[in-house]
Amino acid sequence: MSYRDGMMRFSLPTFFLSSFTALTAVLLCGCKMGVPIHVWSPPALQSTVGKSVMIPDITGPSEVADSIHEKLLQAAPTDSGRATQLLSADDVKRTVDPLAAGGVALVSYDDADQSDLALINTARQQGIDFILRGEILPQRGLSSTDQADQRIAVSWRLLPVQQDGGDQPNGKPVVVNLKSALERYPDLGLAESAEMVLQSAVVRDTLPLITPSVQRERVLLEIPYLTPGSKAIRRGNALALAGRWQEAEAVWREVRDRYAFSSVAVHNLSLAAVANQDFSRARKLASKAVRMKPSKLHQQTLVWVEREQRAYHESFGLPDPPEGWVITRAH
Repeated sequence: MSYRDGMMRFSLPTFFLSSFTALTAVLLCGCKMGVPIHVWSPPALQSTVGKSVMIPDITGPSEVADSIHEKLLQAAPTDSGRATQLLSADDVKRTVDPLAAGGVALVSYDDADQSDLALINTARQQGIDFILRGEILPQRGLSSTDQADQRIAVSWRLLPVQQDGGDQPNGKPVVVNLKSALERYPDLGLAESAEMVLQSAVVRDTLPLITPSVQRERVLLEIPYLTPGSKAIRRGNALALAGRWQEAEAVWREVRDRYAFSSVAVHNLSLAAVANQDFSRARKLASKAVRMKPSKLHQQTLVWVEREQRAYHESFGLPDPPEGWVITRAH
């Protein structure tokens, strides 16, 4: 027997033993799977929930600007927790005496535009909280009209009406191209033209600047093997992957109640509580999972849960929870 044959004779059992040990560890400890979850995100500029917002005519080509302006007014959120009153500046001005606010007339260098000062005085007279000003940005770096038609960029500025001055208004651009708009909003594929798709997408992307919005994220569920209740937990994972979080929660709760030592069930239940917007319970479960098994995944989930709870409270102007903030800090 050669030296090489001897090495193979002794190394192969070692190789298989190492592989078996690694496989056993995976089966006992499980692995992870990403599933989608929808969470609330605070407004990118400032929350106008429960407030009134005056929207002057958008600066830019009238055939595009007027259509976006009209669509934005019609898209004002009315659901509980997001309701915002969006008003046309023209409608507001019809009810205002132009000289009642210190004799300031609505004039500017551009007759089709209105000065910020005049608009703020008008808004104050009517008790309006904010002014949202929009300007369609010119298309640069595009070689043809056809290419330009596939993209719209609008710069938005949000002016608090009662602001005493000194601070600059919050501003942010919204840039939409046809391909990404159809990917994010498949229903817009039924629109009459590419221009209508772009204009509607601009409106949908503008509202999250001033109101809370639902964002899709991915979270990691644990997948256990060869442990009590692992088959049921995997069934719950499949339900969560399909977006059926309540059914998944019921399955994981049954496993947790039967096998109190299952840190996997406790961890996955914490994410189900987030899907149900029950953040206090989610944090308790995530903390318990860390105490039961302080794995990296459990620790990351605990941080993520508190971060999402903070975002939820900021989105709807809620006070800090009774348990306060333990991991994250104020911005």
